[in-house]
Amino acid sequence: MKRVPGPTDHVVVVGAGLSGLACALHLLGAGRRVTVVERDTGPGGRSGRVRLGGYTLDTGPTVLTMPHLADEAFAAVGDSLHRRVELTALHPAYRACFADGSALDVHTDGEAMEAEVRRFAGPVQAAGYRDLRRWLERLYRVQMRRFIDTNFDSPLQLLHPDLARLAALGGFGRLDGRIGRFLSDERLRRVFSFQALYAGVAPARALAAYAVIAYMDTVAGVWFPKGGMHALPRAMADAAADAGADLRWGAEVSALERSAGRVRAVRLSSGERVPCDAVVLTCELPAAYGLLGRAPRRPARLRHSPSAVILHAGTDRTWPHLAHHTLSFGAAWERTFDELTR
Repeated sequence: MKRVPGPTDHVVVVGAGLSGLACALHLLGAGRRVTVVERDTGPGGRSGRVRLGGYTLDTGPTVLTMPHLADEAFAAVGDSLHRRVELTALHPAYRACFADGSALDVHTDGEAMEAEVRRFAGPVQAAGYRDLRRWLERLYRVQMRRFIDTNFDSPLQLLHPDLARLAALGGFGRLDGRIGRFLSDERLRRVFSFQALYAGVAPARALAAYAVIAYMDTVAGVWFPKGGMHALPRAMADAAADAGADLRWGAEVSALERSAGRVRAVRLSSGERVPCDAVVLTCELPAAYGLLGRAPRRPARLRHSPSAVILHAGTDRTWPHLAHHTLSFGAAWERTFDELTR
């Protein structure tokens, strides 16, 4: 990764969501003085919280995958995720319901999931699931160490033996076709391919490399923090404050002050000027381009990924047939993705 010339002693992080707080913790661990500015009244960003009518509701993500990444951020300042947040593993990870009335519990334990697939669709599909799981594990190992957990400054850095390994695994074919090599049951194929929508791509058009997302929530495990998902950014903010970060709530950035190709200060909408040696922007991409005053030239115009309409309900009833996550797969699979992504 390229390093900027000159001092980087004081870094301002714009945004106190999960990425901004993780960045702040890693910078603090590297010996930097860190100021976090957040326009909201507290941490969280997309992982927010609302209290209404006696109910406390998460307004963003509803489960946690790959908690070791959060733990690495805590560890940077000599802390730990498990000291700050109590996690509960979800069993099942989620429940899939289909238009024909059938339902499948998705387990991250291999033996439990193989037995569930056998119950749901028979022994041939159970054997296919076993092979699929092995393929997902290999795909993850190749992608994580070289492509996901790596910073790139040039496309030439992609030229690595792992790129050939990814191609050999079929990563550059189509996702739905690759999943279909393991599972012929259409319902099961949907369970292991819908995750491409997390990246804004329909399974029919996504590369098979996107199956690594299915690995994260069908193999690696799914957790839920005690107190809700907002407990995680709150704990990260507390750890950052304990490590010396200056956390500024209600501080909206209006401009970046630049000189000689470097950001010298962050200006807030209140008129305050916050001097710094470097800035990290974790806000939305259009907002970041606005602060930078320019957008990079691209051969094709960027498109926004799909949004969602979310209904939060407070109730004193329970529904035993619903899991923590219950996904309803309707009958109009392809048409639904066309409506969402085109």
